Amino acid sequence: MKVKELIESLKTQNNNLTELLNSLEKQKEAIINNDFILIETSISEEQKSLSKVEKEEANRKKIVGELIKENNLSIKNFSLDEIIKSSPKLFEKDLKEIQQLRKSLKTKAEKVKRINSQLKDVIEFSRNLIKETMMIVAQKNKKGIVNKRV
Repeated sequence: MKVKELIESLKTQNNNLTELLNSLEKQKEAIINNDFILIETSISEEQKSLSKVEKEEANRKKIVGELIKENNLSIKNFSLDEIIKSSPKLFEKDLKEIQQLRKSLKTKAEKVKRINSQLKDVIEFSRNLIKETMMIVAQKNKKGIVNKRV
């Protein structure tokens, strides 16, 4: 029974990561298109998705902990790999589905990491552009576009 709960938890987490990816893609497009309303909306969606991911991870750990306890396994951390290695018979019917879900989760987590890196680069570029523009606008001497004394 706990194995089915674990599979459901992994499926839910897979959906949560899909939502997170969608919100990050929206955020990237919003930043590129300079759409402040969409930026705020996508950030809000991202925060909700991250909250769901965190909640489901806690649920997964709880289920894994119960599996460890029920099967008297001597595993200190909540690693699914270690449980599968130490008690493969427990998962033999559902092992293929669990492995597919884990592969999907890993792929999506890598995409989240890549998009976050891209967002970081876009934001850093934007900051530098704004900083350089302000330096040009308020340059010392008479070379500046705007006189600071005004």
